[in-house]
Amino acid sequence: MEIQEDKPELLFADLPVGRIFRPLEYPITPELVQDFIETVGDRHQLYDEGFAPPGLAAIYARLSYLQDHTMPSGGVLAKQGFEFQNPIKIRDILKVQAKVIESYQDEKMRKRVTFLIEAQDQKGMPVSTIRLYAIWPK
Repeated sequence: MEIQEDKPELLFADLPVGRIFRPLEYPITPELVQDFIETVGDRHQLYDEGFAPPGLAAIYARLSYLQDHTMPSGGVLAKQGFEFQNPIKIRDILKVQAKVIESYQDEKMRKRVTFLIEAQDQKGMPVSTIRLYAIWPK
């Protein structure tokens, strides 16, 4: 496992509109699904049939722009919106791509960033589109 302290913080200055982060490869392992189910208490019968919880999107969305950085403390997740196009199955390998679509200081000088995060399975089928709105700490 990588040591977080070895990664630089992702600063507002690093987040211009149009920045595209390198694709994240995110394998949906049985262990990952089991850990998620146990953590959140979601025990839907579809997970016994090989489907993965859609809530995993919150995890891979964040990881997609923090692969090479750490998150500075003090940020605020202002809003997150999810669109699901296709189900994720256990053993799928997702390709997740994050892009900065807004980056500005508002009237109160808060640093606002919006990410568009798209995920597709190993066959190229879209599985989710996430819009993540944040107030960046520094």
